[in-house]
Amino acid sequence: MSDDKDAKKRITQMINFILQEAREKADEIRMKADEEFQIEKGRILNPERLKLNQEFDRKFKDLEIKQKIELSTQINKARLEVLEKRGELMKEVENDAYKRLSSLKSDTNKYKEMLKNLMIQGFIRIDEETVVVRVVKEDLELAQSIFDDAVSEYKKIWKSSVGASDPINASLDKSRFLPASVIGGVSVYARNDKICLDNTLQARLGVCQQALMPILRGRLFGVVAHQGIIYEDEEHDKHKE
Repeated sequence: MSDDKDAKKRITQMINFILQEAREKADEIRMKADEEFQIEKGRILNPERLKLNQEFDRKFKDLEIKQKIELSTQINKARLEVLEKRGELMKEVENDAYKRLSSLKSDTNKYKEMLKNLMIQGFIRIDEETVVVRVVKEDLELAQSIFDDAVSEYKKIWKSSVGASDPINASLDKSRFLPASVIGGVSVYARNDKICLDNTLQARLGVCQQALMPILRGRLFGVVAHQGIIYEDEEHDKHKE
């Protein structure tokens, strides 16, 4: 009886041992299979992951480039719109200044003096012996009243400057007139109208605009411009600062 118990006990121990060995072997096989699975999975997935990363990087760079292009386009568009608006505002300033030219003629005495000085300046700048002066039709009577004085003063200026008389032959055209759009002032012609010195109010406004527009742009839009004409009050304010 004792032998049967011992035999059963040994059999039980052997079975447990075999089962333990089997479990350990199964665990070992499972671990090895998992390891091989992970290796194989990595071998398969890593190239695909690399491709995905490369594709993502490419698309991201394409998106960055597209955004930069779009931003640059919007900036250029905004800049053009600003420049266009500035141009419109500057044109408004020019038109407003042109409309105010006629106010220079409201004071007859001052305008008469201006007209004479414009004639004298025209004679000096055109530097021709035979010249014809033209004005707008409404200024003819005023021009006649100061024409001889203008010629006389020009001759005095010329003689005091060069030490010799200028044999200028100047005449005031009483049949052909300047267009009303020039508002006032004079034009001096020579050599059968082949040479013209435009000293009309409209032309003088153009000269002023060309000189002052950079400064005006700076005051209106904060644009740093080349230094143009500096008036005495501006120079004084600059020193005070």
